[in-house]
Amino acid sequence: MQIKGVNFGGWLVLEKWIAPELFAGTEAEDEYHLARVLPEEEYRERMEKHRKSFIREEDFRFLSEQGINTIRIPIPFYIFGDRAPYLGCIEYLDFALDMAEKYGLKILIDLHMVPGSQNGFDNGGICGVCKWSGMPEEVDFCLRLLEKLALRYGHRDGLWGIQPLNEPITDALTGDIPWEQVWIRNIYPPKSAEEEAGSAPIKMEFLRKFYEDAYMRVMPHLDEDKFFMIHDAFRTAMWKDFMPREQYRNVVLDTHFYFGSVEAGGCPKALEAYKGIVEGRFYPILDEMSGYFPVVTGEWSLDSGYAKDLPDRQDKENAYRAVAEIQQKAWERIAGSFFWTYRILSDSPDADAWSFEKAIKWMK
Repeated sequence: MQIKGVNFGGWLVLEKWIAPELFAGTEAEDEYHLARVLPEEEYRERMEKHRKSFIREEDFRFLSEQGINTIRIPIPFYIFGDRAPYLGCIEYLDFALDMAEKYGLKILIDLHMVPGSQNGFDNGGICGVCKWSGMPEEVDFCLRLLEKLALRYGHRDGLWGIQPLNEPITDALTGDIPWEQVWIRNIYPPKSAEEEAGSAPIKMEFLRKFYEDAYMRVMPHLDEDKFFMIHDAFRTAMWKDFMPREQYRNVVLDTHFYFGSVEAGGCPKALEAYKGIVEGRFYPILDEMSGYFPVVTGEWSLDSGYAKDLPDRQDKENAYRAVAEIQQKAWERIAGSFFWTYRILSDSPDADAWSFEKAIKWMK
């Protein structure tokens, strides 16, 4: 099955830019601090209102009607409600599996947020902090959580697979520089030196072992048609020798692609430059790695510096169409893709580039 997918970002794992009203009246920039600055009852009320209204049955029906076949659902480590002060949300994942089966869809469960964070991003739960891999008890907690999810959903028709970790930041990406000099801190500054203390990029050897351990916890409980998807840690070509097909079944490699990232790497804000990067640099990597794994682009959007800089609305929409076409041609070469994300609750003029329900009119 060629995956034509969408992410439910901002639903069970919060991101302020996706649902800013949840953070209204606070200085919190991430979920860790939101759960601690709000009074307990107000935090519960906000979370319950958001979870009930952000995704409803009609959204599953709509996606099915648009030809979407798979939904990637980011989940937090506290999903079972066993990590105060966070409010659990397993009933909403149950709901998603029920709706997926009702409307002929599949679900990829993505462990997006772990204790202490795996990347220092806002979507990792706490900005500027990356300590999870240095806390053995929390690593084991996540392995047990993944196994618990596999036991709960492993035989469900609506399950496509499980992803054990989202966007880990490793030393293969950052090199040997200390965490205090890593670029992530400039984008997602830590709240305090005390919270940040002990942060470090994940060692690639650790990540490989974690993926192997997670596979052994998860796959024995999944039906033969389910998948285990690993994120490439932003180093796609480094996984050629990992989890060979002869020994590991149904392992899929996940890579994420955003034009904002390639612009940060020096790509000009121009359609021809985008096309050149995708066809000249990305096609060969996708083609090569597809010889080792099925490859899926787990996140992509229509956002680009080129479109942002266009003042005319019609010119901006034409740019969105062109950016969509460039990327969708690439995803046709691999096992599929998941658009980031389904819905944005923001009035930003560029939010539509990230919102599938708005951006679908610019995609084929």
